[in-house]
Amino acid sequence: VHFQYNGFLFGFLLLSVAKHLQSQHLQGALLFAILLNLKHIYLYVAPAYGIFLLRSFCFTQDHRDGSIRWSSFRPLRLLALSGIVISVFAVSFGPFVVMGQLSQVLSRLFPFKRGLCHAYWAPNIWALYNTVDKVLAVLGVRLKLLEEVELPRASMTGGLVQEFQHSVLPSISLSITLVCTLLSVLPAVVSIWRRPRGSRAFLRCLLLCALGSFMFGWHVHEKAILIAILPLSILAVESREDAGIFLVLTTTGHYSLFPLLYTPAGRHINNDLEATITMEPDGGLLPTPPL
Repeated sequence: VHFQYNGFLFGFLLLSVAKHLQSQHLQGALLFAILLNLKHIYLYVAPAYGIFLLRSFCFTQDHRDGSIRWSSFRPLRLLALSGIVISVFAVSFGPFVVMGQLSQVLSRLFPFKRGLCHAYWAPNIWALYNTVDKVLAVLGVRLKLLEEVELPRASMTGGLVQEFQHSVLPSISLSITLVCTLLSVLPAVVSIWRRPRGSRAFLRCLLLCALGSFMFGWHVHEKAILIAILPLSILAVESREDAGIFLVLTTTGHYSLFPLLYTPAGRHINNDLEATITMEPDGGLLPTPPL
């Protein structure tokens, strides 16, 4: 189980998905609300949950053409869902609100100053973008179009978690990644709103939200690909086409996780780095003594 406690969290995710596949939507919503408070990385798939439950649970009937029948809205169901979500968040964040520490919690949940990419790049669109920027910088120096002394020194590949500027291409801001992520998941959530097609459509929407966030999100961790791989295994046993997609995704996804497996040499190097440098929430670097 790499990095904290991701293993049992995936169990919560699969249990939540299973409850929705069994049409036990309130239980599924409860499990996902708990999961979201256990680790906020699952915000990646929250749009799929929100739109699906609103469309398929709070509205109970459709027209013959599949469009929504607005008169079928059930406010009590929406209140039940809202009560579940609010209750879980109240238990989770209530003590911090009482102690006046909510801002501290949020600053650590969303440390946006950590930069566009994680120290070990997730294989997404921004990794390709960084690579192109590096290639253009090298070519620019060799063609004497750029001055080497003016370029940042290994700012993206130094192994530090921090903000950096691209050398040639325009630097990517948080707002750009947010817009790109929303545009990538929009077709999926619009589709399950217009044509719900049951819990299987919800599962596909969840996968697309996970993949869109992985491809375009800010400071994506490499292990986030598992949020798409594991639920896709459910569809892979039902369809030959989905099984083919699963084979490609699980092969490439797990291959990208191999550097996380510590070798004896890698473990010593990692421990030395962690003992030397730590990152403050505001982006500052502080030396810390070895543990």
